[in-house]
Amino acid sequence: MLNNKLWIAGFVAGLVAVSGCSQQTEEAADAGQVEEAAEHAGDDAAQAAQTAGEATENAVVNAGDNLAAAGEDVVDGAQTGAAVVAGAAVNGAEAVANGANKIAEEGATAVASGANAVEAGAENVAADAANNENVDLQADPAVKEAVDEDQDY
Repeated sequence: MLNNKLWIAGFVAGLVAVSGCSQQTEEAADAGQVEEAAEHAGDDAAQAAQTAGEATENAVVNAGDNLAAAGEDVVDGAQTGAAVVAGAAVNGAEAVANGANKIAEEGATAVASGANAVEAGAENVAADAANNENVDLQADPAVKEAVDEDQDY
């Protein structure tokens, strides 16, 4: 963009310099008044240089404004990107925390269920023991003979 504006300013300056002879310069040259024509030509060249300088200055100022606007766009984009990354980090941390809470909750539920099952089993063993106070274990006669044969002292 800057190159285009500088090129246009240079083109305008060159065009004015080439075709910028005033009517006074042309009349003096046609009349053969070389000194007066040279003086008017110098004035014309000074005017053309001033116009070209102003055009170049305007082009540079416009280019600077465009560059500043582009810089602001870059800053805005960077700020937006940083906000998006920060939001994603927060969302990720929340997801991890929610997952950890769910695991802890399910683990505690499993432990409580296991403890309830152990308690119920202990109650069943206690009930069976209470119902079978007089247990008389009778040896199987075949087992008794086998034991007697092996125990010869």
